[in-house]
Amino acid sequence: MLFSPALYEVGFATIAALPYAKHGFDLFMARKRTLSRPDEGFTGTLTILLPIWNEANVLTQKLNNLKETCQTFKPHLVIIDSASTDDSVSIAETWAGKEAFESYTMLKMEQRKGKTAAVKQALNHIHASIKSDIILMTDADAMFESNTVPRLLQWFADPSIGCVGASPKRIGQRVEEEGHRNLFSMVRNLESKLDSTPFLEGSCMAWRTEALDVHALNESSNADDAQIATNVRINGLRVIQDEDAHFIDHAPLERKEHSRQKVRRAQGLQRHLLRQRRHWFNRRHGKFATILRQEAALHVLTPLMLVCTMVAMLARWASIGFAEIDFSNATLTTLHVGIFATEACILLSWFTVRFGLKVPILNQIGSVVDSNIHLIRALWNSSRGTSLHMWDQHLDGRN
Repeated sequence: MLFSPALYEVGFATIAALPYAKHGFDLFMARKRTLSRPDEGFTGTLTILLPIWNEANVLTQKLNNLKETCQTFKPHLVIIDSASTDDSVSIAETWAGKEAFESYTMLKMEQRKGKTAAVKQALNHIHASIKSDIILMTDADAMFESNTVPRLLQWFADPSIGCVGASPKRIGQRVEEEGHRNLFSMVRNLESKLDSTPFLEGSCMAWRTEALDVHALNESSNADDAQIATNVRINGLRVIQDEDAHFIDHAPLERKEHSRQKVRRAQGLQRHLLRQRRHWFNRRHGKFATILRQEAALHVLTPLMLVCTMVAMLARWASIGFAEIDFSNATLTTLHVGIFATEACILLSWFTVRFGLKVPILNQIGSVVDSNIHLIRALWNSSRGTSLHMWDQHLDGRN
């Protein structure tokens, strides 16, 4: 009686861990590959896309930052507002630095439909009216360093590169956010070396205008940045993250806000990956198909198996409570003691990130556990028909 729930728990946990093992092995084998940024400077035309919604607190700082870091390229600037209820529109319209841009366009949506819908409308406008070589999308709370944009644009001297994203520098991040971001950036960089990464940070990413099929963007879903990155790679060009180009933003300071942001992002990525299932085994995409398939396993299969693991764990505890362990059975005793020790280690690792305790190794494990909790919550929201593609931005740390 005591063997079965223990074996089920170990079995489900093993299946949950397999995607990590497989993807980790592939990335480990790609670690020595190099990505070489071309030496040539950017000579094409650039359009900056800035979606906003209730960004009055940070918009002036953002516009000044764009003027300071991008004026060398004399870019076009397109701002699209998703029916803000604060002073965002008036701030954008009265800002005094418009002369730094080749053109300055303010688009207004009559009602809020979500960021992806706003991005899609703005891209249709850019394609029809501006026709620039490169589009750079950024968020209002993401600030560029002086070399961020030049570094990103240099990559487009390589004709095989279709999309490039910058790496984040987070201010005020919690322990779990720090661990998650370090792991996230490492995986994105290694996927870029292996072939391409399906995920980039929408806070700062650039792509060739003709490489993106705008009609492929799903307006009823978030993760617009992942949608763009994946579509560019499916259309035949590589998608990479530049580990030396950075943007600066503020992470949520409160646990509640941090979790809300992560669950929303998790749901967007899960839905996006499931929509790409026809590409999981498409040989035309080479190693990128494998990356897509394994990311889908990590974002969907692993959290589902962890739920099964937790059910089996509760069943095992209940079985132990109602039965007497025969401690003379060395195999049974060793099995249960080993499982209890593993559970205690995992729980302790999660407590270290949950309560902001910096403990090497445990923090890394805890960040993975915490990320899977967000993935499970995202799956639960999706199963209830709750879409998180429209959200309120976090206010703590942004003022």
